[in-house]
Amino acid sequence: MEKKKRIALPLQIFIGLVLGIIAGLCFMGAPEIADTYIKPFGTIFLNLIKFIVVPIVFFSIICGVISMKDIRKVGSIGVKTVVFYLCTTAFAIVIGLVFANVFKGAFPVLEVSGLEYEASEAPSIMDTIVAIFPSNIISPFANATMLQVIVASLFFGFGIILAGEKGKSFGDFCDSVNEVSMKIMSFIIALSPIGVFCLITPVVADNGPKILGSLAIVLLVAYLCYVIHAVVVYSSTVKLMGGLSPIKFFKGMFPAMMMAFSSS
Repeated sequence: MEKKKRIALPLQIFIGLVLGIIAGLCFMGAPEIADTYIKPFGTIFLNLIKFIVVPIVFFSIICGVISMKDIRKVGSIGVKTVVFYLCTTAFAIVIGLVFANVFKGAFPVLEVSGLEYEASEAPSIMDTIVAIFPSNIISPFANATMLQVIVASLFFGFGIILAGEKGKSFGDFCDSVNEVSMKIMSFIIALSPIGVFCLITPVVADNGPKILGSLAIVLLVAYLCYVIHAVVVYSSTVKLMGGLSPIKFFKGMFPAMMMAFSSS
């Protein structure tokens, strides 16, 4: 018996989006129903994503550090990673600013009367550096402060390597938890179509179809920037710096890309 081919996740998400829009139009006469009984399930979906992000980052970095088995090698790769991150971020900012200015005439004008925003004082460079290092192990996880989570994971990875044989059991534990976290993430990502449906339905029910045009223009420009950044910046850097095929790179990054797509 021939096995039925499953619908690809991006198509499932798109179908969930379309059905959510239709449902939102149906609930325009009673948006409180969508807000009370549908939106909470979308919030649950977002909560699940937030819930799994921290353990995935923490344990995957620990496993990555352990796999290198040499702190000097970790330091070398760490420096290259920071440089790579800063450069790709700079390109992303430039692409975003260019396209935002090119298409700014197409963006809808928002009503801002009565809105106020008071900018807080920016922290100094030294305060920013100090804030990267956590003062306790619980706070970064409770507040999902990702830079502190990354720093904590690096220290645990270094500790496991330096502990040698005594650290092996803890390293195996981290590897096991990382695998379990990845499986949980896969399950949550599979719920993306439902999550998208439950999130878009109350938006349309509350704001009407006019909101769709505004969102569509912004999203089209945003995704155009994403595609250009991926094809030009990422493809060229992985090819030039790592000698890796861009197709192979994006295949390996597919699960993370799906999580970003489904949650955005």
